[in-house]
Amino acid sequence: MNSTRLLAVVSVLLGAAAIALPYLAGTVAVMALGGLMLAGGIVALLFVRDARRQGMPVGVFGPWAQVIAGAVILIWPELALWLVAVLLGGGLILTGINGLTALRNSGLVNPPLLRKIGLWASIVLGVLLIATGAFGSAVLLSLVLGVALINLGLHQWREADFVV
Repeated sequence: MNSTRLLAVVSVLLGAAAIALPYLAGTVAVMALGGLMLAGGIVALLFVRDARRQGMPVGVFGPWAQVIAGAVILIWPELALWLVAVLLGGGLILTGINGLTALRNSGLVNPPLLRKIGLWASIVLGVLLIATGAFGSAVLLSLVLGVALINLGLHQWREADFVV
């Protein structure tokens, strides 16, 4: 088995694991994001220090905010997951309400049934996401991540035939 196919199998297995263990995978993904933010903030602070030594007027607010946000996400990943649930759920609710209002104000006598169902589903899913909080956003994140990893692995497997 060549290395491309091995990476494809690993990608599919990681995707399946993310779907099978959604809360763990979502929490690990958010913690990885926090670690990347923290590391990026530290690198940015080093760049700012060097730029200031050369006489450039560079602010430190952005890098410090990135360091603090990364540290908070690493320490409290549930807080970040809860915030995602509230923001994404609120967005889904507002999108559904806005779409239903636009349909009502459009003057259409018989608006498409699938459009109305989709808008009501957006509202229901938004409420469900907010109600489930950090767990709900972790599950959503891990499902998206798992499907993406499985898709990537299948694509790599198909492309392995063309690798010379």
